[in-house]
Amino acid sequence: MSLARRRGDSRVTALTEITARRGKKFFSVRSRFAEKVVPLTSAPFDRTVTHLMFGVVRTPRVYEHIVAQIERAIYDGRLAHGDKLPPERQLVREFGASRVAVREALRALEHRGLVEVRQGSAGGYFIRELDATPVVRDLSTLFRLGRVSLAHLAEARALLEPESARLAAARVTDHELKTLGECLEARTQSGLTSRRRRALDAEFHRMVATAARNPVHAAVTHALTALEVKVVARRADLTPDDDAAIIAAHLAIHDAIARRDGDAARAAMHAHILDVERRLDPSVVARAAS
Repeated sequence: MSLARRRGDSRVTALTEITARRGKKFFSVRSRFAEKVVPLTSAPFDRTVTHLMFGVVRTPRVYEHIVAQIERAIYDGRLAHGDKLPPERQLVREFGASRVAVREALRALEHRGLVEVRQGSAGGYFIRELDATPVVRDLSTLFRLGRVSLAHLAEARALLEPESARLAAARVTDHELKTLGECLEARTQSGLTSRRRRALDAEFHRMVATAARNPVHAAVTHALTALEVKVVARRADLTPDDDAAIIAAHLAIHDAIARRDGDAARAAMHAHILDVERRLDPSVVARAAS
């Protein structure tokens, strides 16, 4: 083989090796680049970002749309206390929903305290008067779970109800004062069952809160007194001495409100709440009085 040919082969071999090395280097660089770039556009990376930054979009359940529409009608005043909702079959047609969805919506509205079921030939679902029932239910749950104690209840009542009594002395109407007196008179009757006495006591406190003309005071007071009747007061039976003290305290509160003496009404209510809680559980007084 000639020298020129051998030199030519050498050059070709060298060029081939250089090209191979460069190609390998280029491939390596491109591979590293690809390792950095590909995940930005790959499906696995997309799923990771979605999982970290966003939540799954869910279509609201059909019954939730029905609940929202009926709630809006109540809040807008198109449905008022005492109004009867159309029969279930008609609601199915109007909403274009299944009977199961309509029933689930009605149960949800009942649980929220917005509608009530009445039995009988004229029964059905009626818009109920908004009251403290949902609050009572939630507080009862917290009480049973141990997150609300008797001391908490006493403290809240000692803070709120004396102020309600003070406001009631300035805002009570003659009719409300008469009703308050009738409640007190009914409480003094003999032969009342323990359950009836507790109901009248709670009603007296609710009347005072209503006369204060503050719906927040009224709602919270209704919830607290209902909770005490429903859960707390069942733990202890009041003695005749306890009973007489409660009647005397209610009479003092009534008289102070009738005189339009707000300070006296406030002081009488505060002393009464602490005294009742002491009789139910002496350990709560120190915290409630502080």
